Parts: sequence; C-alpha cells; structure tokens
Amino acid sequence: MALKNLSFPIFMSVAVLIGVFSIKPTVESILDKRAVLAAKADEGVKVDGTVQNLDALYSSRASLLDTAEGKAVYGYLPVSISQDQVVDIFNYYAAQTGVTVNNIAFTDQSGKTSLGASSDGASSDGSTTEVVTIPETPTPASFTMTADIQGPYEGIRAFLAGISHPGRSSVLTSFSIVRQDTTDASGQIVTDVGRLSGTVSAEFFYLPQKKYRNGYMLSVFSGREFNLDAVKGFIAKETAIPPLADPQTVGRSNPFVL
Repeated sequence: MALKNLSFPIFMSVAVLIGVFSIKPTVESILDKRAVLAAKADEGVKVDGTVQNLDALYSSRASLLDTAEGKAVYGYLPVSISQDQVVDIFNYYAAQTGVTVNNIAFTDQSGKTSLGASSDGASSDGSTTEVVTIPETPTPASFTMTADIQGPYEGIRAFLAGISHPGRSSVLTSFSIVRQDTTDASGQIVTDVGRLSGTVSAEFFYLPQKKYRNGYMLSVFSGREFNLDAVKGFIAKETAIPPLADPQTVGRSNPFVL
C-alpha cells in the first residue's frame, strides 16, 4: 500500500524532470532566434539610414564634379587607365622644351607590355565592374610609361621638371642622360654637347570603379556630406610654389660640357 502511495509522486517527479529537460532547448532556441531577429532589425534600420545618406550624397555628387575639388579628385586619380592622356602630357612638355620623344612603351603591373589603353573602368576579366571584398584602403592600379628623349640639356631639365608634376598621381621612377658621341669622316669621335639623349620612366596611377560586397558599410556613407578637407589641403599643397634658395655651391651650368 505504501509503495502504491509513493508511485504517483515518483511519476510526477519524473514527468516534471522530463518536461524541464525537453522544454529548455526549445526555450533557448526561441531566445536565440529572437536575438537574431533583433539584430536583423537593427541592421535594417542602419541600412535604411545608409540608403538615405546615399541619396543625399548622390544628389551632391553631380554638383561636386563641377567644382575645383571634384575635378581635382578625378583628374589626380582617374577611374580609367587614360594612357592617351599621359602621351599628351609628354608631347605637351616636349613641345614646350624642344625635346623629342620617341619609342613610347607602356608596362602594366604584371610586367606585360600593353598594346594600348584599355576601356574605361575595365577589370581583368573584361567586365566594366568587379565585385570584391571591401578593402581597408583602396589600392590604385598603375602602369609605367618609358620613352626615349633627345634634346638640349636645359630643355631636358625643363621636360623632366614638367612631367614630374603632370597633374595626376605619378612617380618619376628613373631617367638617364648621355652625350651623343659620333664619329667623323676621319674616324675621330665628335661630341655634340648641345644635343643629349636619354631614357625616362614614370609610373602613373588610377583607381578603377568596382562593386564592393557590403559596400554600404564603408565609412564614407555614414554621413550625408562629403568631407573635402583632405582634398582642399591637397590642392593647396599641389598649387603652392616652393621657395627657391640660392645654391650653396657653384659649378658648371651644364655638366655635359667639357
């Protein structure tokens, strides 16, 4: 009789334990899903805010491109390879300084000689855009232009000074200048000190347009206005005329003159 009286409490205890251990995972699963939904809701609110920021930035972009700041950005770091522009820069300074430019060649980052300018914004697979992961800092692409030059010493100096500041992102990587020694009818070496020859190489950078995964997370879209402080500082630096100091030593004005 006593055993029969205890069977019901034991049964209820076991039932409660089974219920607790079966309900607990379900409750935890529901709480996890609720947390995920809350996070998604917060993310949706942020995305909506970013969309509004994008609309505001897109509206101001058109007017920005007509300003000195906007033109400076796209001119200094273009979205296309723009090799024709670089050739025009070389030809412009050559005409201004009396230097002759020949044997122009382009080399891309992989070291392969290109046959000409690629289409604007073209990627390696031939498409106009490429979906990539958001980088910490955008990395510009670049190409190197090499050319043979001939001209007087002062003209070559002015030419190199000009292409050192072509108005777009670039680096003058190397140059060499030698005298043009020839041989006369008697076999004697004749040096034309008024006409020098050499080779110049410069690397030019550009930033192709790309589609980024989760691009809305970029910090530039956290506001509704472009911060042009860095651009204005860059323009002031590029347009500033550096003070010229008198040379500390006096030597030949043309080191190629004997």
